[in-house]
Amino acid sequence: MANAAIAAEYRGINIDGRRFAGKVYSYETGGIFDVKVEFQNKKAVLYFVNGGQQTLRLKRAEIRDPRNIVGFSRGFLNLGGIFSVSAADDSSGNTEPPRPRPFEGFWRITLNEVDLR
Repeated sequence: MANAAIAAEYRGINIDGRRFAGKVYSYETGGIFDVKVEFQNKKAVLYFVNGGQQTLRLKRAEIRDPRNIVGFSRGFLNLGGIFSVSAADDSSGNTEPPRPRPFEGFWRITLNEVDLR
């Protein structure tokens, strides 16, 4: 039996494939950016007003608080609490271990609850 895809949902309503206006906060840079957010299963694609795009893995597919949706980029795996693991990119030939940067790839999405209905 094939596993069904987990859809992003808010209050039991599937919100996959819909775009919502919102803001994102980058914990790495401290920047706040206006975006359109499109949910795809347990991912969120951020479309920035300047034309940029970023795909995040959501901490959970169920959106409980639209003002605090947590997402990760750059190969991070959340192990719970303060621990995380990231995948290194050695394409530059650098044999030194990567230097950790606090909050690298960690984002918070904020949406208007009214738009999700």
